[in-house]
Amino acid sequence: MGGETNEHLWQAPKGHFYPLLIIQLGIAQVMQCLTSLRGVQQTFELFAQYWAIPTPSFSNIRRWVLRLGLYELQREKEYRTDWIFILDLTIELGEAKCLVILGIPQFRWDVIVTQEQRGLQHQDVEVLDIEILHPSNGKEIERVLNQLSTRVGVPVQILSDHGSDLKKGVELYLSDKPEVIYTYDVTHWLALQLKAELAGDERYQSFVQQCNQCRCQLQQTELAGLMPPTQRTKARYFNVDRLVDWAQQILRYQQRNDFSHLSNEFTIDTHTLEVLAPVLDSTAYRQLFHLKGNTYANHSVFTETLSQHLGATVFTAHAQLISQTASVGRRRFQQKLGWLKDYQIELNTYSQMVEFTHQLERQLKHQGINSNSLFTFIKATFPRQLSPRLQTFYSKFIPYLLEEGDKVPQDKSLLATSDIIESLFGKYKRFSAKSCLKEIGPMILTIPLCTIEITTDLVKQAMETIRGIDVEHWLGQRLGQSMLSKRKDMFKPPEKNTKIA
Repeated sequence: MGGETNEHLWQAPKGHFYPLLIIQLGIAQVMQCLTSLRGVQQTFELFAQYWAIPTPSFSNIRRWVLRLGLYELQREKEYRTDWIFILDLTIELGEAKCLVILGIPQFRWDVIVTQEQRGLQHQDVEVLDIEILHPSNGKEIERVLNQLSTRVGVPVQILSDHGSDLKKGVELYLSDKPEVIYTYDVTHWLALQLKAELAGDERYQSFVQQCNQCRCQLQQTELAGLMPPTQRTKARYFNVDRLVDWAQQILRYQQRNDFSHLSNEFTIDTHTLEVLAPVLDSTAYRQLFHLKGNTYANHSVFTETLSQHLGATVFTAHAQLISQTASVGRRRFQQKLGWLKDYQIELNTYSQMVEFTHQLERQLKHQGINSNSLFTFIKATFPRQLSPRLQTFYSKFIPYLLEEGDKVPQDKSLLATSDIIESLFGKYKRFSAKSCLKEIGPMILTIPLCTIEITTDLVKQAMETIRGIDVEHWLGQRLGQSMLSKRKDMFKPPEKNTKIA
């Protein structure tokens, strides 16, 4: 980096005190390192102990993030006839819903799917619009889509889940636009198929309940590393693969029959003798009874003692069974996780269901949806023998692939999953989760920043274009008074001489 460039970085944007480098580093720490605002302030204070640099407060850093976010959101987007719109709603506390519309030109998607053969990444898309809806309904979503189309052009494809508000709004918008392809997001469609299959399955519901109980029982024990994964409270059927994968890993660990990670010890106690009494003959049982109360440090010491005490013939016949029964690690495992064995048959079925959903997700994520999608899926998943239940589940995939694939022109592939927007929501909620009340708030302006490269020139342009009052005006129009502000007003102590009715 030359001296001229360094000098440019240490210049402050017009109307600002802090140099560009400090502003850019502050924003980048928040967006790329996901550091809290106060954490960024403390980082600058740490650096200031070694270098003579100014140290902005967390409120300064917050203002920079919001100004850059609003600049990117309001930046004029290219008017095109080949946009692909990706829509979704996110909610927090309160009645408001946030509608986010991403866009990617079809030619760019064609390059990704045909040459790069990968799924979408954040910087492949642009945030075309963010609207806070009070209320959220089909008419409001139609209005937003019409306004956006006036600015950037009518899309060739709209992709969303089939949530009632979104579906109604898109259908109203498309009522006079038959040329626009409306695609049902495959991830949400698959989750609904799993829900339809498993919601009424008593064995699956029992398995989930056992997982919840098991997690509570293990989290403060030496077996905490084996506890089930946490489950989503919303969209619970996105949990299926995580729970099934965990259960099968636990069963594979059990089959290895090595519980030394849990405990190396072996003991001949009352429990061991009670379990072995119906199995051993009287001679072997009496010989073993003499070892009652003894604990051995590891398997090697235990088996050596058994061999010397029982004799070669009895030892050869019963050593394996006695070792399994006397293993302290195995006993701890059985007490807390032995229940999983009862679900092994069902878990094999659930695993195959999840395998089908993952296969289709991977295919459509990397290849898109096209007229050959059904043939490609069948080729990748057959021939195989399926149970009647799995055959019925598998057959549900056929109408979806036929219906969505037939909408796409020959020799074209269109987008089939909105995972990218879910990923952006996930990143945004890491910021919103830090607020006192989890409502849709100012940090919604971080979403546009997730899709751009934060360059020095961009930061300079944004700081000199967007004022603090512009951010306040946008937030005031979209969000209104926050719940926290209303709460403070309601809890404010009455003024003196004011009577309370």
